[in-house]
Amino acid sequence: MTRRCILQIGTEKTGTTSLQMFLSRNRDRLGARGIRYPRFPGQFNHTGLPAYAMDDDRRDPIRDAFGVHSAEAVAGFRRRIERQAEAELDGQGITIFCSEHCHSRLKTREEVQRLADLLMPHFDRIDVSIYLRRQDEVAVSLHSTRLKGGETDKNILPETDAGNPYFNYDRSLSLWEDVFGRPHVRVRLFERSELVDGDVVSDFLSAWGLGPLDAYRAVKKLNESVDARAQDFLRRVNATLEPLSGLPREAVQGPLADSLARLFPGKGPRPSRAAAEAFYATWRSSNEAVRKRHFPNRETLFREDFGGYPEEADRIEYEAEDIARVAARLQHVQAREIRRLEAEIRIREGRLAWERGEREVALGFFRRAAAHLPDYAEAARTLAEYLHRSELHGDAAVQARRAAELRPDHHEYWHFLGIALHAAGDVQEAIVAQERALAIAPDHEPSQRTLDALRVRLAEIQAAG
Repeated sequence: MTRRCILQIGTEKTGTTSLQMFLSRNRDRLGARGIRYPRFPGQFNHTGLPAYAMDDDRRDPIRDAFGVHSAEAVAGFRRRIERQAEAELDGQGITIFCSEHCHSRLKTREEVQRLADLLMPHFDRIDVSIYLRRQDEVAVSLHSTRLKGGETDKNILPETDAGNPYFNYDRSLSLWEDVFGRPHVRVRLFERSELVDGDVVSDFLSAWGLGPLDAYRAVKKLNESVDARAQDFLRRVNATLEPLSGLPREAVQGPLADSLARLFPGKGPRPSRAAAEAFYATWRSSNEAVRKRHFPNRETLFREDFGGYPEEADRIEYEAEDIARVAARLQHVQAREIRRLEAEIRIREGRLAWERGEREVALGFFRRAAAHLPDYAEAARTLAEYLHRSELHGDAAVQARRAAELRPDHHEYWHFLGIALHAAGDVQEAIVAQERALAIAPDHEPSQRTLDALRVRLAEIQAAG
């Protein structure tokens, strides 16, 4: 069997996070098809690859995440990655690596070659996969990311030059083509009209012959952009944020940015049409070089319609009331998180009491946890579990249903509800709950086994009646 590697290197802002979510969630189903999504460079995003390949003197947050804070630490980190690669890569079938930071971080031929030297001993063939997006669209989307990283720049389009390999696709692709060979670098365009079903996951599966989308677990499309109001709030905060009690500034700023992304997803402000066209024009000649090599039948590399931009740049300044609304939402989330942590403390105390044999005391803790934050599904689920263990089956079923209704997308909650309903004597509703679990996770074997047994039990009851 050919030992084949698909190395997905980005670029940023082309749906890579959704693709990584899909690949990591479907490791088992990919494995059943002889496709591996390794863990050693990262459970989700394979940032270990660019962290390994960057030059010794490069400092970068992705290296910090691996505990590499100095040039002296690089050699030990690389040996660790090499050992882990040797242990995990037996070379059979297809292996997929995916990290957009390969494109954004590896800027020289030597760095790309270092990554190739790590991977080549394990494979007979390595193909590089990359999605390209029109530069002005990347820059607009990147503005939100830059703010989430702590920047304070009000300019949506960054100041840069035509040689910047982040935007100069001819220059960056040439590095990978030189190392891996041009026939082994497959370029796709991140334009909705060009993607299979308008979706990067479907497109990736189709491009590499990895099977139909419906053979895998579905994942939600991720929107990492922050709307204009929240972006302006973050920019203002970034300018004044200080480290806290020895924590680095990014440890304080990061959770705030994450909260804003969850609370205020959407599109940020847009530059004017003229500004977007001028920014794009910087790379027209390098785009033409890429077109000639990879898309000779296209008139231009990207569609050159700029009608989605306004004549005048969107206003990015907001009134004090707008900023106050953002702050109020953040305060609400913070207060809820405190309540959740307090509920978790009660759950922990309840488990400790249960282990000591103090069952009534334990149930008291679990009930207080569920009451402390009524919409916290985990507290209701935990209370249901221990009520079930205490053979209080009617109460357990009530709490299990509450938990399932709070988390209707969680198959395990419906599975447990079916167990609780069966114990409470409601076989028909137990069957409905297990069917609901399987609708969410069709390959969940415990739900299927329980459902089969329940159907046999229902038939026995009906025959006896």
